[in-house]
Amino acid sequence: MDEEAVLGSDNSIQEWSDAVADATSTPAGGAVAALATALAASLVAMVAGLTLKREKYAAVHAHADETLLQAEQLRSDLLEMATLDAVAVAEYMDALRLPQETEFERTAREAAKRTALVEAARLQLELLHQAGEVAELAEGMVGSGLATAIGDAAAAGLLAAATGRSAYWSIRSNLKAARWPEEARLMLDTAWVVLEQVEGAELRVQQLLEERIG
Repeated sequence: MDEEAVLGSDNSIQEWSDAVADATSTPAGGAVAALATALAASLVAMVAGLTLKREKYAAVHAHADETLLQAEQLRSDLLEMATLDAVAVAEYMDALRLPQETEFERTAREAAKRTALVEAARLQLELLHQAGEVAELAEGMVGSGLATAIGDAAAAGLLAAATGRSAYWSIRSNLKAARWPEEARLMLDTAWVVLEQVEGAELRVQQLLEERIG
C-alpha cells in the first residue's frame, strides 16, 4: 500500500472527490459514507451554534452547547474514519495481490483477505455507531434548535440515516466475503440494533418536520 496516496483530514473536498472518482479501488463507499456523515455532523454543529447565538432560545442553550461539543468531536472522528476505511480497502487489495502458487501461499493469502475484511467490517460498525450519534443529535436540533435552521438539522438526520444503512450493508457484505468468521453473529446483531436506532431517529425527524413546518 502506498501510504502517500492515502488522503486525510487535511485534504480538500476537491481532492477527496477526485480520488473517489478515479478508476481505482480506494477510497470507496465506506470512506464516502464517513465523509458524508462528517458533513452531517457539521450541519448539527452549525444549527447548535446558531441556536446559542439567539437569546430567544436561552432555555435550550445548555442542550445546544453540549450538542455542539459532541458534533465537533464526531466531525473530527468521522474525517479520520474516512482515512481508516480507505486504508482498510487498500490492505484488502494488497491481500488480493499476494502470491498463490503454493498451498502455503494460498493459505496465507486467504488469511490476509479475511483479516482485512473483518477489519473493514469493524470500521463500518464504528461508522454505524457514529451515524447513530449524529442522527440523535440532529433529532434534538430539529426539535429544539433555531426554527429557521430546522431544514439543516433535518438534512443532517436524514443523511446520517442513509450513511447508517450504507454501513450496515457494508458490514454484511464484508463478513459474507470473509466467510462468516466467528465474531460475525455478534457484529451483525449489534449492527442491526444500532440501525434500528438510526432509522427510529430518522422517523422522528420526519414527524418533527410535520409538526414544526406543517
